[in-house]
Amino acid sequence: MTSRAAVRDVESAAVLAAAQDGDKAAQAAIFEAYKDRVARQVFRMTGDASSVDDLVQEVFISAFSALGRFRGDAQLGTWLYTIAANRVRNWWDSQRRRRRREDIASASTGDEPVATPEADFEATQQRERLYRALGELPDKLRESFVARAIEGMNLHEASAALGVPISTVSYRTRRAEQLLCAALGLPWRDE
Repeated sequence: MTSRAAVRDVESAAVLAAAQDGDKAAQAAIFEAYKDRVARQVFRMTGDASSVDDLVQEVFISAFSALGRFRGDAQLGTWLYTIAANRVRNWWDSQRRRRRREDIASASTGDEPVATPEADFEATQQRERLYRALGELPDKLRESFVARAIEGMNLHEASAALGVPISTVSYRTRRAEQLLCAALGLPWRDE
């Protein structure tokens, strides 16, 4: 029997109805008629021959578990194509997540500098300098700067919290940044 003849046979209402009722022979006939087509599609979409068999299996497991909801609005092949495309999208997402995890794991295995007592001491001194400089700021500038830069509030939130217009929060925050940079000996970039 040719592939087209097999497809015509499994697309008959009797075979589809039997498969929807859980008839294993009818489901096997659908699998045999479409497995090569689905495999070609999966390979073209992934380019990964080693994943084709697993994805084809997932496609048919999904299809057979949802076959009761197949309404016949589209051809069975079109429906299987859609399921395969969704499975491949999931596969690509999992590949990206796996690569990201591997990148993070490889980046965190010994590549990070080990904190030394000198580095900890320097960080502590920088933090103390920042807090001293913050303490020297006028109250209104400090409040705006802390709300925006330290608390992470957006302009609207800071404006509501401080009870002043957005433009005032923006001005005070920028002025506080200028004064802090000057006090800490850092260059000020007016952007």
